[in-house]
Amino acid sequence: MNILGISHLEPSSFGHYTSVAMLDDDSNLFAISEERYSRIKNDGGYPSKAIQICLNQKNLRLQNIDKIAVGFGLEKQHMGEKIEKKFCSYAKDSGFKKTSIERKNPLFYDHQYIHARTGYALSGFKKALIICLDGGGVDNGEPNSGGMFLADSGDIQPIKYFPMYHSLGLTYGAITEICGFTMSEGEGKTMTLAPMAKNCNEEDKEKIYQHMCRIFPNFKGTNVKSNGGVTFTGKFLHDTTVVSVEDTRLLLLKRLYHKNLIAWATQKRIEDILIDFVSKAVEETGIKNIIFTGGIFLNMIMNMKIQQKFGDKINLFFNPLCSDHGNAIGAALEQYYQDTGKNPISPYMPLYLGSSHSNEEVLSSANRFNFKIINVNKIDTAIDLIERGKVIGWFQGRSEFGPRGLGNRSILSLATDEKYKDTVNEKVKKREAWRPFCPTIIEEKSEEILVNSTYAPYMILGFEMKNPELYPAVCHVDGTTRPQILKKDMNPDFYQVVKGVGGIVLNTSFNLAGDPIVETPHDALMTLKNSEMDAIIINDFLVEKNK
Repeated sequence: MNILGISHLEPSSFGHYTSVAMLDDDSNLFAISEERYSRIKNDGGYPSKAIQICLNQKNLRLQNIDKIAVGFGLEKQHMGEKIEKKFCSYAKDSGFKKTSIERKNPLFYDHQYIHARTGYALSGFKKALIICLDGGGVDNGEPNSGGMFLADSGDIQPIKYFPMYHSLGLTYGAITEICGFTMSEGEGKTMTLAPMAKNCNEEDKEKIYQHMCRIFPNFKGTNVKSNGGVTFTGKFLHDTTVVSVEDTRLLLLKRLYHKNLIAWATQKRIEDILIDFVSKAVEETGIKNIIFTGGIFLNMIMNMKIQQKFGDKINLFFNPLCSDHGNAIGAALEQYYQDTGKNPISPYMPLYLGSSHSNEEVLSSANRFNFKIINVNKIDTAIDLIERGKVIGWFQGRSEFGPRGLGNRSILSLATDEKYKDTVNEKVKKREAWRPFCPTIIEEKSEEILVNSTYAPYMILGFEMKNPELYPAVCHVDGTTRPQILKKDMNPDFYQVVKGVGGIVLNTSFNLAGDPIVETPHDALMTLKNSEMDAIIINDFLVEKNK
């Protein structure tokens, strides 16, 4: 059996991170985002390229796919044959035979539910409470901004969906635009901007925080019952329309306060809301395993605060595929579970789920560039270059699925001097100087470097650093960092590189600002050409610009 999972149904103003996953009977999973091959950042269009790449992995045609599962949800007015015909039309326009799609009778699953399925599968928990929060989606034919679910022995049951006027995601997005960034792209900038207000006037901070309390007040009570009953009171917003950048309350903030303060107050408010919410949920359900999923939980600082508050009392799992691209995998997993009653993936599995490329492909791509290319011992060469203060691209094996470079499509440098952060920001990533970078830390070194270290392999959970002055290139102004904690068996070659440079290295995704992460050797070589990286190591080759 071959199952094709698709994250989004169609291009739309809310469509982003369109991805495709393919799952077979042997639990082989391949997943790729459309942006990696279209080269359009956050591409939300119909995933024709990603579908074709998935099919090519096993030399299949679309008619060889047994089932197509879509993890997006449908509005009531678009249910039934109408939407299937529309879906088929997109496929036909993308070069696939319409009949090949029609015969598959695509199966559509609700948006938040599929977020929940993805997080549950990766967590390894048998019984868990799942909290899902994002910008918005459709479940049971109705738009919403999140949901809560009870999972037990593979089965997932919804207990509550949150209406759109509770949308933390869209509110945070609107404030992101108030801060001068782009909604659905710049929320991470708002998060990292927040600590920049640490030296601001405390009276101003209290005033703006009270403004934020009026923009999205607390949940007044969840009354979550383990039997599935819920009453939910309190709104994030005062009315039934989602807050926008034109909202007078936000425009007032923009006139009165610096964007650093706005970002800080927003960040603190969502942290307080979520901590209060989780406290009530734990108290009223008695469940000790909680999974967090949905795009809100890309906020690693908030995740850190939740971990600090509850991590010694209950078991927490933050889904690394919590944004919408992960729903391609979630849809395939749901269909597999419906057919077999089984979860085919392992807890904390590596996310190297994309394509790999042969040495022959590397050489063929390199022939188009006037670069110096030599065969090397890749591990020793990488260690040597990094130790000499070079900034290198590291391109190995199958690409990572998701928004993080986790050691197969990464840019690496030393973590021990702030100049490396400045160099990578200015000359390679070409982005704002205040933006921080993440480290990769080998597991044996993590307790020495991090406060209350726990296993965190996905760069989705923040930690305070014990001695931040030792690693200024990967430490933000508030003394925190968002690491990949790396076990040897997760990625043996990359582990040896990191170990060879002292157990910690600056690791950022292999791309320039505004570009998707590189997928192919050609993408990597173009990035070298258009940046001031010193070199890249692709498979067994060192590639450098000719002097």
